[in-house]
Amino acid sequence: MVRCTLRVLAGLALCTAATCTLADPLGFYVGAGAGQSTLHQDQWQVDAHVTGWKVIAGFRPLSFLGAEIEYADLGSKDVTYPANSPAVTGGGAYYQVSTRAHATSIFAVGYLPVPLPWLDLYAKAGPVRIQSHTQSLYVPLPCTPHLPCSVYSPPVVDASARTSIAWGAGLQFRLGMPAVRVEYERFAGSQGNDSLLTAALTLNF
Repeated sequence: MVRCTLRVLAGLALCTAATCTLADPLGFYVGAGAGQSTLHQDQWQVDAHVTGWKVIAGFRPLSFLGAEIEYADLGSKDVTYPANSPAVTGGGAYYQVSTRAHATSIFAVGYLPVPLPWLDLYAKAGPVRIQSHTQSLYVPLPCTPHLPCSVYSPPVVDASARTSIAWGAGLQFRLGMPAVRVEYERFAGSQGNDSLLTAALTLNF
């Protein structure tokens, strides 16, 4: 009887400890995620859905407040545009454009009170440094008799950076030490506004 009682008490203690571990949201965490980025380049009217990814590290000292730092690769896109040049009869010349962007952010994260110990709803905002790089190359037609030759020009590179405010929102499913989060983020870049929708895995310490 005593052994059964001790086993029951030990089982209850283990269950309570597991529950507390699941419900305890505080501490450091690291993680990584991937998903769909919406990449914009206003000058060349690029509006592309590409693959993006990110890595994060954060600290949650209070149940309703935390902070995190993030590096996000917002992806890249190559596009081709016809060149409407009066020097080229019949068309055929074109532009090759390649654009990419990445962002480094520091967020304050606010957590909404949710009665479920395994679920977090949160929003975040903070400063972001976005670096964008776009290269355009004019590709002329080969010279032909009785037609003017197109003038070759070297690639034009637009490498710019901007510090602005980024924001995001998401939900997180806590499974003890690991957690799974789904998150949307918005970045105001120097060449266009970008966004990132990801699924991420984090480890909480």
